[in-house]
Amino acid sequence: MKRENIIVEEDSNNTFENISNSLKLLPKLLDSLTIITSEFHLKRYLGVIKKDYQNLGIITISSKDVFSDNNNWYLSDLTWNSGRSLVTFEANTMIKYAKEEKISDFDIPNCDKDYPVKTKY
Repeated sequence: MKRENIIVEEDSNNTFENISNSLKLLPKLLDSLTIITSEFHLKRYLGVIKKDYQNLGIITISSKDVFSDNNNWYLSDLTWNSGRSLVTFEANTMIKYAKEEKISDFDIPNCDKDYPVKTKY
């Protein structure tokens, strides 16, 4: 990927704002998008973007943060901002948003098959 093709959106306070603000920065005829965010946040991002942009091709890349990644989040305690608390919060937020129909409600086990995560360090 060329450096000039990377756009960083830094004005948002939540996932919904990030998608809205990011899409304003991108060409109107966009057919695919690469999302780079924390591993635990990728599935919510997909749920939000796929609700309104079903035909947009999505490539996901997870950034590693050493405490909330797929292979280590459960090793921490439940103190604020620990890996376990972040992942638990994320799961509960996804359930809440799916019930409120703010995101696509998709089967989590099939999510990794449909949108495989590429890991970057």
